Formats: sequence, structure tokens, C-alpha cells
Amino acid sequence: MEPIKSFKELSARLTAVGRKRVALANAVDEHSLEAITMAIKAGFVEAYLVGSAEVIKQFDFLQTPDVAPYVHITDIADTLEATVEAVRKVKEGEADVLMKGLVNTDVLIRAILDKEKGLLPPGRVLSFTASFQIPKYHKLLFFADPAVIPSPNVEQREAIIKYTIATARKFGVQQPKIALVHATEKPSPKIQYMNDYLEIMERYRNGVFGDVIMDGPVDVFLALDKERGAIKKVPTPVLGDADIVIFPNFEAANAFYKALISFADAEMGGMLEGTSKPVVLTSRSEDIQSKFNSIALACISANE
Repeated sequence: MEPIKSFKELSARLTAVGRKRVALANAVDEHSLEAITMAIKAGFVEAYLVGSAEVIKQFDFLQTPDVAPYVHITDIADTLEATVEAVRKVKEGEADVLMKGLVNTDVLIRAILDKEKGLLPPGRVLSFTASFQIPKYHKLLFFADPAVIPSPNVEQREAIIKYTIATARKFGVQQPKIALVHATEKPSPKIQYMNDYLEIMERYRNGVFGDVIMDGPVDVFLALDKERGAIKKVPTPVLGDADIVIFPNFEAANAFYKALISFADAEMGGMLEGTSKPVVLTSRSEDIQSKFNSIALACISANE
């Protein structure tokens, strides 16, 4: 299929596929409910709202004829109990996607990591993948990890890259171009994380990541700006055309993430990776559109 290059295209593709079942943990957050409602109206979500029925029913926009048939409420007022029940629904196949509602992230993560009742299979690495639609970039950009692992080791970094590749392929990117981003393109063992990148590149050359194009270390100009990157006269197969950027640590990724939202008018979607089913985990500061995009990202990832 043709690669999906915008969130609008993603929404249209999902509508054609059909509805995914989204379980919203402690579903009493207005912004999350509005995002769910947008996805219902777009035709690709059926909502399973776990939380206080008394509170949920106060939101009139859930009662309209085009939304109400796709809303199912499980009445649990306690935040922790509601979270555990939403995780259970996903784990046992009653829902396809888990979404964070009005619940602290650490509470949700503990439920996800529960060895018996959670969603992280043994041996998997929990990480976060974001997708950005940037007005000055010619396609969607995927990157990791801005939220979960502060300083990934080589094995964790390999897993993070593989997850992000799989997500990009759900968008029709058959041979993703991956940039291992650093402050410089000049390898030096004196610079923290550089040896990790050199090891990852060796694994790439040995076929560990499959049919992809990878280079690193490269800086952001080389990865994402063809004009500025060309001035540097550094030969790289990803010049100004990266599909995926990987950062050395989550401080760098998080700063990049927030800068794009604040100063580049970027739209984003994000989700947890490594779990048996996609998990939408957005902060309370994310706007409704970001939450909607995150739902869409998770729904396409839920497709077989």
C-alpha cells in the first residue's frame, strides 16, 4: 500500500478498515472522552469506558445518536480498580487497545507490568514511540524513546528500534530510513552513547533489523534537512529523508518532542511499545487532537 503521510490519511485508512475496541481506564477525563468521541464519529473506534458511570453519563456528547451505540460503560468508581479492569479487558481480548484516562501514569504502568495480569510479555522491553506530522517535513516522522527508558543499553535500544520499524511498516513504509541521531556525525568513544550507536550499526550491517536503511551517528540536519545536511558534505543514505529518528537518551528525545509541539506547529500521536496490545499513554497536557492522533496510531498498530 501507499505510505500514509498524514494523520488525516491515517484516519481515512482506519475508517475503511473498521472499528477497534478501545478500553479507557478511569474514563472520567473530558479531553480523553472528547478524543474517543472524535474517533467514534470518524468510524474507527468502539469505546469501552471503565469508570464512574455517574460521572461518565454527565458528558452529553456521549449521548448523541451517532455516538451512543458505540459506547459501553463499566461502572467502577475507584481509580485503581477501574485501571485494573481496563487492563483485564485488553489482556483477555475484550478490547484491542488500552488508553489512559484520569489516572496517574505510575498507576497505569504498574497495572501493565503486573506479571500475571499485565500486558508486557516476558523478555519484552517497554518503550514509547511517537509519530509527528511536521508542516515543514514531507512525511510522517517516527521517533523513540522520549518517555520510558532514561538511558537504554544496547539490547534495549535494539528492541526500541525494532518496535519503531514495525510501527512504521503499519503505515506502509516498507523500507524505513533510520537515523541514529547525535550531536555530531563523527564517531568518538569519548562521547557518551557513541559506542552503542557503533554496535547498533554493526548489527544493522549483519541484518539484525531486516530490510531497512540505517545510518549513524548523524545530526538532526543530516537526518531531516536535505539542504542544510548537504552543506555538511557528509555522505549518508538518509540525507533529509529519515522515517525514524532514534535518540541517545530520553532527555534528548523528550526535548525534541516538546520543541516540535511548541515551536513547529507539529501534530503528534504516541503510544507504548513492547506490550501485547497497543497502549495510548498521553499526558494531561496533550490536547484533544494529540489524543485523537494517538488513538489512531494505536488502532492501526492493532491491525494484524
